[in-house]
Amino acid sequence: MKKKMTQEERQAYRKAKTALLVYSIVCNIPVCFFLCLFSSISACSSFSDGTLHIAFKLLSFRDFAINYGVSFVLAMCISNFIPLTRIGRWFTALFGVKNDTYTGNMQYRLLATLISSFIFFIIISPLLTILNCFILYQKGWEAAIFSFIINMPLMLLVGFVSSLISDITAYKAAHRIDNTF
Repeated sequence: MKKKMTQEERQAYRKAKTALLVYSIVCNIPVCFFLCLFSSISACSSFSDGTLHIAFKLLSFRDFAINYGVSFVLAMCISNFIPLTRIGRWFTALFGVKNDTYTGNMQYRLLATLISSFIFFIIISPLLTILNCFILYQKGWEAAIFSFIINMPLMLLVGFVSSLISDITAYKAAHRIDNTF
């Protein structure tokens, strides 16, 4: 039988959920933006004769907006339904890193952001690759797999760096709502 929550417990629960939602929104807006931006640029780029060529005329705002919308919804679902904090603590513990505080511990922050970025990557990137290759551009499996493999290092790097930078602002915003966040 479940114990009935007191008024204070309900209020603390709402504050914690609101803080998580604010954190997710503030962190995911720039991360999804930069991932979609670099993905769009990558889609209209080619590498030949040792030179990178970017055909900016091929950039499509419609496709960028579709990718951004899908990636943002996916990122919000990941942020709110996967226990990223627990996974981050588990992952950092594997390396013997003290994980009782996030803001004052750079090793913890780097490792926790790395594992979170990887989780986002393994969920969002394949789904966006499928969206782009099969729905928006009607390409085959070969193109989808090739695109995914080629873009993997860049997307991991962009996701990690943008998460690391936007996380500070997101944490501060969430901490204002719930100081236990």
